[in-house]
Amino acid sequence: MTIRELTIRYLIMIPGVFLLCFGIAFITKAGLGNSPISSVPYALSLIQPRFTMGNYTILINLCLVAAQWIMLHDKPGSIMGRPAGKAITVSEIIVQFLISLAMGYGIDFSLFLLQWMEPVVYWQKLLFLLAGVCIMSLGIAIQMEANVAMAPGDAFSRALTAVLHKPFNRVRVAADCSLVAIAVILCLVFLHRLVAVREGTVICALLTGNLVKFYRWVFARCRAALFSLPLKKNTR
Repeated sequence: MTIRELTIRYLIMIPGVFLLCFGIAFITKAGLGNSPISSVPYALSLIQPRFTMGNYTILINLCLVAAQWIMLHDKPGSIMGRPAGKAITVSEIIVQFLISLAMGYGIDFSLFLLQWMEPVVYWQKLLFLLAGVCIMSLGIAIQMEANVAMAPGDAFSRALTAVLHKPFNRVRVAADCSLVAIAVILCLVFLHRLVAVREGTVICALLTGNLVKFYRWVFARCRAALFSLPLKKNTR
């Protein structure tokens, strides 16, 4: 991959990260529960508001990055589908560190932009939630199109897949369920009510994957129309 192509891919990824954060902010403002990956940071921000949701997002993502290094630093690249080299490199750790910072500060900035918007009645909250899921899914789809780096949560699931020799989808579902369970325990123990995990969490889990597939189908159609390319079957 040339430097020019790599630069273009990173430039494509940047708006994807921002849209992901903006979508998470919309979902948070809805107050109907957060997405599985954001449920723990949101719960922690309610328990100890001295730190923001973005701060906790950075902390948790950095823990996931450290866990990847512990699992993979002494493993051969073959377990990650690489013919040579190591399973994880310092450059990958640095990129994930930067993505963690971008996500944390991006979430806080997005919440700041939306601070004046306070949905009150249930249908307004539901609209906020659905808008957030659509925006977040678009951000994920754009990052997948860039295909240059993975967010720490996805990269952690990929590392577990390689170490445990299990399908990625199953590992990702198990990881999401674990995060939701942790958020539930935190809410019940410290807040005595479910705040971070509600019906919105289920809606996020059910809609996000399908919306990402839809967006990527649209992207493929657009590429085919613009460049007269034959459509390829989406393998991701």
